[in-house]
Amino acid sequence: MKLKLFPLLFILSNSYMFSVCAEPRPSTSQEKPAARQNINSVAAAADARVLGSVEVRPSYKSMLGEFHSEDSAVLGYQFTRDTSATYKQDFNTNVYDPHLIESQSGLNAYLVDGYFKEKITNLINIGSFSLGYEGRQYLPTWALRRQAGMLTAIRNYLKIKYQATSRLILTFEETPVVHLYDQPGSITRKGPLANPIFENRSSVGAEYAFSDRLKLILPVMLSDVRNREYDSAAVNNSKWSHKLWVNPELYYTVNPNVTVGMGYYSDNLLKNGDFAETALGEGLEQGTTQLIFSANL
Repeated sequence: MKLKLFPLLFILSNSYMFSVCAEPRPSTSQEKPAARQNINSVAAAADARVLGSVEVRPSYKSMLGEFHSEDSAVLGYQFTRDTSATYKQDFNTNVYDPHLIESQSGLNAYLVDGYFKEKITNLINIGSFSLGYEGRQYLPTWALRRQAGMLTAIRNYLKIKYQATSRLILTFEETPVVHLYDQPGSITRKGPLANPIFENRSSVGAEYAFSDRLKLILPVMLSDVRNREYDSAAVNNSKWSHKLWVNPELYYTVNPNVTVGMGYYSDNLLKNGDFAETALGEGLEQGTTQLIFSANL
């Protein structure tokens, strides 16, 4: 088992719950450890670099006949090959929506989610299994969530990968999420709506590399959200709500700085956000199809 101490300390620090102090063990040899440390330092320096990217996703909702774009910009720093810290800002634009009146048409660009991300890959390696971690701290950059009283949301991703073959990787993710709002709910166009307080996200999937440049990702995701007590008229008042969806994506790496692809994400495959009844046909039909264009430093 390969356990990296620095990423483990990084996780414990991010959780605000523990502090760790570690002292180096005395070495029986003064020369070999010093040489090994120099080699590691050179490798780490070579991996360190500034990260930056812009992604544009033209998107189409067939049921609505609506075109829009889901875009993002990322800036951050990679400390080693396995550790990085970035900030990502998502933003959407309208391309064509037949339901908007003329005065509301146009690009109408607006900010969606923005968050800081700390990523650690290969935290633990056991045979063909590897464990990674990702922390996210969301800002209330989306006006709808900000008006609902959002302060932040904190996600902690635990990612397990299994290298089944040289081309196939099986994945599993478990993500507890804490939602912080300064009020229990808000009034929306559809009526009162309770704010979330806790969420658990899970996903299982597969990644298949057809070649060094072409890769397919097939995840199935489930979100379980506990909502606050707010107004008895709110459909989600003091209740659990559930969402099941799929999000396959196909990527082609044109060169080290440019990636193109296409993706799709379904609507909720559970009717009324409840496990009592599925809505597979409706959820798939109301999904969103995307083209993907990504450029990075």
